[in-house]
Amino acid sequence: MYLVSIFLVLLHILRINTVMNKNLLLYALLVALLFPSCIRDEALNSECDIIDVDSEWLDSVGSAIIGKPIISNYTVVFVVKEGVDASLFTPRFILTKGAKIMKDSISYNGESGVVQHYTTYSEDGKWSKRYDVYYNASTIISKDKVFDFEHYALDNTGRYNVWFEVDEYGTQRNIWASGNAGYAFTGQGDTAADFPTAANENGVSGSCVKLTTSDTGIFGQLAGMPIAAGNIFLGEFNSGSAMKEPLRATRFGVQMVPAKPLYIKGYYKYKSGEVFTDKSKKVVPEKRDTCAIYSVLFEVDPENPVPLNGENVTSSERIVLIAELKNHVESDEWVEFEIPYEYINNKQFDYDRVANNGYAITFVASSSKGGDFFEGAVGSTLYVDEVTIVWEDK
Repeated sequence: MYLVSIFLVLLHILRINTVMNKNLLLYALLVALLFPSCIRDEALNSECDIIDVDSEWLDSVGSAIIGKPIISNYTVVFVVKEGVDASLFTPRFILTKGAKIMKDSISYNGESGVVQHYTTYSEDGKWSKRYDVYYNASTIISKDKVFDFEHYALDNTGRYNVWFEVDEYGTQRNIWASGNAGYAFTGQGDTAADFPTAANENGVSGSCVKLTTSDTGIFGQLAGMPIAAGNIFLGEFNSGSAMKEPLRATRFGVQMVPAKPLYIKGYYKYKSGEVFTDKSKKVVPEKRDTCAIYSVLFEVDPENPVPLNGENVTSSERIVLIAELKNHVESDEWVEFEIPYEYINNKQFDYDRVANNGYAITFVASSSKGGDFFEGAVGSTLYVDEVTIVWEDK
């Protein structure tokens, strides 16, 4: 971690994209790797992340909390049963080595949610992070819900956009995620608009989400991740494993299924980038980039849900229904789509299971269909807006 910190500092200092500076960065990293004796004892840990919730504490609250907490870069989200007074909870968090945590305050999130505010401090005392810990009552997606991407803000660092929904009680629901937190590690992106997933004001109505396949610079190339596709999905992004296990960092699905989904509809615009490259950043002249728009309904254990990830989001044996855009068009104008859900894995929709919260659903959009495997064309751009899941009225 110490060497990575050195490299990131150099990356910020020498962000001019010239061959000379690239070589200088590589040389500096090589020196740090080959001559550790030139560096004194490693400094105290400068990380201050919440990485998990203590299992014994979770067991102590029993069924008051449903499923597993969702932990992202600056938030933790618990789903609680209705009627539970979450303001009394005092969770025990597992932190990075040597870090400390202090509870700052508590606030209320609409009529059905509580937010506890914490600050974590690194072992060396030089760094801190603010965490918002949400306790939201269990709910389902309203059958007339339109995902219009109007609700967004800057993350706690002020670098990139994050999206959320607001329910009928005024409660903020943090159900959207993207890979922006992973892209932040590369040192690229001076403003929120420079990140692969960004808000855009030119939607079908109001704002929309803009997804762009982006170059990850020197750091991304050294890490074997030369591009980052813009993406947005229902689920969570675990930034802590983004560099080590990028496919597992994307955790798809929310347990908010009200009925059997029939089809998904919305609008998109798409233009592919000019040069398609593989995961080694080698040009593949015969290939042209394509976007991805799809939704998946899958089975979960109601009390211990396991999300899908980048390795199995369209192939898991737990998938019951899938709706996928198979023939996209490139257009500067909005294109309306309507995609029916189709059964796979020889499964059928189970009405008893949905009544017991045994399904999860995700919606995924990406500017490069092969972006999970770092294949695509830099510059590919997908706009998405006014997405609706149409449910069976039964």
